[in-house]
Amino acid sequence: MEATPFIAAAAAIASAIAVWVAGRASLRWLARVAAGRSVARRADALPRPLRALMPIAVPLADRIAPHLPLRLREQVQRRLRRAGLEEAVLPQHWLALLAVSALVPAAAVAVVFGDAIAPLVAAVVGAVMPSAWLRDRVTRRRNEVMRDLPVYLDMVTLALEAGGALGVALKVATERAPDSPLRRAFLRVQGDLRAGRSRAESLAALADRLDVPAVRPLVAALVQAESSGGSLAIVLRAQADQRIEERFARAEKLALEAPVKMLAPLVLCIFPCTFAILAFPLLMRFLGGD
Repeated sequence: MEATPFIAAAAAIASAIAVWVAGRASLRWLARVAAGRSVARRADALPRPLRALMPIAVPLADRIAPHLPLRLREQVQRRLRRAGLEEAVLPQHWLALLAVSALVPAAAVAVVFGDAIAPLVAAVVGAVMPSAWLRDRVTRRRNEVMRDLPVYLDMVTLALEAGGALGVALKVATERAPDSPLRRAFLRVQGDLRAGRSRAESLAALADRLDVPAVRPLVAALVQAESSGGSLAIVLRAQADQRIEERFARAEKLALEAPVKMLAPLVLCIFPCTFAILAFPLLMRFLGGD
């Protein structure tokens, strides 16, 4: 009986410690969820399902970030840079998002179906879909850059031939050009120049961010012309003409590839339906004649 007050006091202290620990863990979890929501708001270029999973992925990213190999981090960062997402999504966030996008559908399918095959299929599909979306975004962004580059070079060349410097020409072109990945990339170049970076470093960073084969020869020609004192207008005019020729050649190539790409739908879909329509009257006449 004498030990009862001590036991009650110990139980009260233990309960208070447990509540304190649980409260701190809850606060940390809420802070991470809030951080994940802020990251999701910054990554507005992501599709809506991935933005919805970002608050769950951020706490996981904080745990795996110290253990990521440097080479893997650089590879993911390079892919995000090609997609134009290097400022919105960190490499650890993207890797955690891949894991969460695989685990969440698998858990949901496991609750609904309860077997072992369906969750595995859902996990594979959930892990593949973000990578497929990122690859498609890189392709679309590269095509947009290659499509807009000749027009943009023409505007910069006209500004240079009118007597303006390269910085003024870039400003004029970006003010009059519609919003596009190329325009945003040249706005970044202007920001780098205002921040004190040299023109060669800014253009080299532009080539690394876009990672388009047509941009690297342009950057190399501009850097060489600046170092040798050549005319930038002549260099840009030659680059613009070359980019226009490459765009026409690419359009002709796609036009020649179109009949080959249409062959499979014709053979698998259109020809069987046509043959069925043509053969139906003959078959009915044959059956009616019997």
